[in-house]
Amino acid sequence: MFYEPYPPSEVADGVWVGGRPSPASLGALQAAGVTHVLNVSTDPHGAQVRRDFRATWVPVVDDLEPKPASWFRRGLSFARRALKDPDAQLYVHCREGVHRGPLMTYVILRALRGLSPTEAKRAITGKRPVAGFPQVYLESAEAFLQEESERDEPAT
Repeated sequence: MFYEPYPPSEVADGVWVGGRPSPASLGALQAAGVTHVLNVSTDPHGAQVRRDFRATWVPVVDDLEPKPASWFRRGLSFARRALKDPDAQLYVHCREGVHRGPLMTYVILRALRGLSPTEAKRAITGKRPVAGFPQVYLESAEAFLQEESERDEPAT
């Protein structure tokens, strides 16, 4: 069953977020130029996604527990590789497009687009009002981003 009270939403240039896409929304995403799909739900991709998009599956449970740095790292790595191509567009989704997909999108916007926490949340919720950001998820995202920025700093 597909949960699409809100269609997939482009929240920043080339970055889309939503729920598990129906066959119709996959066609619309493809027509809009989406080239990559990052699935962060616990349900694997369907055959159409594997056939029509460059896709990866980075599952995590929506359990209101902190999310591991390894999960963020894998999703961000895929997004970084995808968005190196200026013609690429990325669709990030979970099952319902409420928590996990928006959370990974938040990290992508912060890390790759340089948005502040407030700007990233507004970019997402402005286009996808159903998106929610439980505090425990935001804390794990910010801890990951802090760790990544420290890894990128040159040693003195």
